[in-house]
Amino acid sequence: MSQKKWKHRAPQKAFSREERKQQILGQFDIWQGNEDTEPKTMNRIARALGMSPAQKVTDMLLELVDEGKLAFVEREKSGRWTARGYYSVVRTLIAEKFLRRQIPVRKRGVAVGQMDMFS
Repeated sequence: MSQKKWKHRAPQKAFSREERKQQILGQFDIWQGNEDTEPKTMNRIARALGMSPAQKVTDMLLELVDEGKLAFVEREKSGRWTARGYYSVVRTLIAEKFLRRQIPVRKRGVAVGQMDMFS
């Protein structure tokens, strides 16, 4: 028989509730940056963060709704229960698009370069 060597693993640090909430909001920022603004279910949010979908995740999401950082819409599943789709109320600068124009720069009537203008 072969003997297995057990490697000692350091215990993983559990995140606090506030740190988990920040991770949830950060994930919504990532989705907004990728222009994915569809409402997300609790299951999808938990899986994106490597968590198991449990009542604690739902409780944290509802706390974020109470704080005004998230909102939800209820969707009717055919022949099933109603599901909540959560979405971020906070808009980030990354999600906004800027219009960009190039303006020719002239010196004594001759074009010498271009400048970018944002609006």
